[in-house]
Amino acid sequence: MDGSLPLWGRPLDEYIDHYQFENIKQRGRLNEDPELTSTREAAAALSALARVGDGGGPDDSKALSAPVTIQNLRAILKLVPYPRAYRSIARPAVIGGCIKLMSRIKLNSRCSPFSYEYGYLCFRVLTIVLGICILDRSDLLDPSVRAMPVDHRTHPQLDVLQLLGHYVSSGIFQCLSKGGYGGLDWMFGWTKVKGRPEQSPLVNISEIELLSSILWYDRKAFFKALKSTYYPGISAIIFVLWRVSRHERGSTKLKFQSTVVKEISFRYNLLATSDQQHAITYMNIDILSSNSLAIWDENTRQVDLEDCREVISAYIDRFNPTHTTLYGPMLVLHGPIFLRSVARFVTPGTEHFLPTVLKVTVERIWDEMKNPSEPHKPDVYVDSIRDTFANYATILQNGVFGQMNRPFFQELLDNIIDYDLIDLAARAMLMLELPSEPPAHALAGSADYLPCIKHFYGQLCVSMPKQYIYVMSDQCLPEWLKFRSYLTWYPEMRRLIPKDREHIKKCLDTWIDMGKSLGYQVHEKSRFKCDYARCHDPLGIDGVQFTCPICHSGAFCSARCQSLDWKFGGLQSVHGDSCVGAKALVKFQPPAR
Repeated sequence: MDGSLPLWGRPLDEYIDHYQFENIKQRGRLNEDPELTSTREAAAALSALARVGDGGGPDDSKALSAPVTIQNLRAILKLVPYPRAYRSIARPAVIGGCIKLMSRIKLNSRCSPFSYEYGYLCFRVLTIVLGICILDRSDLLDPSVRAMPVDHRTHPQLDVLQLLGHYVSSGIFQCLSKGGYGGLDWMFGWTKVKGRPEQSPLVNISEIELLSSILWYDRKAFFKALKSTYYPGISAIIFVLWRVSRHERGSTKLKFQSTVVKEISFRYNLLATSDQQHAITYMNIDILSSNSLAIWDENTRQVDLEDCREVISAYIDRFNPTHTTLYGPMLVLHGPIFLRSVARFVTPGTEHFLPTVLKVTVERIWDEMKNPSEPHKPDVYVDSIRDTFANYATILQNGVFGQMNRPFFQELLDNIIDYDLIDLAARAMLMLELPSEPPAHALAGSADYLPCIKHFYGQLCVSMPKQYIYVMSDQCLPEWLKFRSYLTWYPEMRRLIPKDREHIKKCLDTWIDMGKSLGYQVHEKSRFKCDYARCHDPLGIDGVQFTCPICHSGAFCSARCQSLDWKFGGLQSVHGDSCVGAKALVKFQPPAR
């Protein structure tokens, strides 16, 4: 190898600059064969890796003597632009060889393959070979290779890694869609299935257990390396980790494997490119289930402050990606769901991220509601809003939140007001299914939406300093009053049946509890009544719409009533004369010229 570089190549902080999208994106040679020299070099490198995989594994001295060099790894990667060469790459023993070599790269006596370029390249090769082998085992390799030129003509902006990643992800999705985990384990060669030929192991379970340990103990460097470089999609890695976690039987191994797959999957969810979404989204249904997350909550640990900052900043960056070719908009449900896991990384030194975390999450929901990327049922928005409130409430309960400096509290307050969290809560409440309507699915947000928003506002008003709550209460009062009045009259306007009226009563009770948290003096049995004595709507059916913008005193059903009360008054004095705020403005107004 290059004598100017150490055996393991450049360290992490240096090699990441050489693997940026602009530097290594590759145009696919979709109808070409690689040069003979390149083919021979790659074949020799694959054979060397296969020998490592087939053997008992290199000891430290053999790893240092590098039977597989950085040049060998690069030679294999040079075949990626040539889909016609993929069948020569589909060598299962190479997978184990990459894992064994990665296990021998140490930093400060600890396994850390991603700390050096050699380990990073081993993982790139591992990812590509595993993905191609899965396509081969599922009889999708040849159809994928044939389809790539057609796809490239339709989407010429796509890099060859995106094309390959798309077919690997789609292939995994097809395998999962067929149902039955026995078929998946048969594909890996781990079980026998009646009526199907016996398969040799695509990769040994012990090797994937070793990979799990490597990724777990080096998860900080792993995340930084993938976050900072253009990387082939690793849905195949998540797939095999997930299958091993479902294959384990012993309680200790099961807990560890489950913890690893949740951690690595969550981190990758923040980085996954659009071409990976088919498989990742499907696997998340199982990986992010409540039972699985409970194991992760119990066993995972933060690495350090730097890693926590990397994770939280990756969540924020995902909403505004640099490369729109690689990343589509965050799915409206994903941000609020991932927010639950982001909360685990909140630690002293990350508090400056917290206002922005809420902002980007809520902004995405509003954007999707105003301009839907695809038709959504109302419960999708309810779920998103519910999970945002529920998971950010967890952050509010963290002692770190109370350590924020004054500018960050002000930033959070501005976000709550500017992004209309009161209105967001109200809109979701109106989208809840009425009891008389067809039942929603079991996971619909309507099941526990009301307790979630009540808890969020209660926790918000406990955790934020009182001076900010006073400002928030002042700014949110008109919207709160308007919706409270609307809920009061809603059953009459819609002529609801008794069980639907009871549902609206629960919504109103929750809204009143939110108002009490914000410090409003609420007379629960009184309905809104316009403060203008000569109002045409004395019962307040139209609801509150306006209040004095200067003193926030009074509530009016229309601009007409407000202006008449300001000028002429009613049973009370003329508001234009009695408004303390207006008098102060007049007092300090510069003299007219």
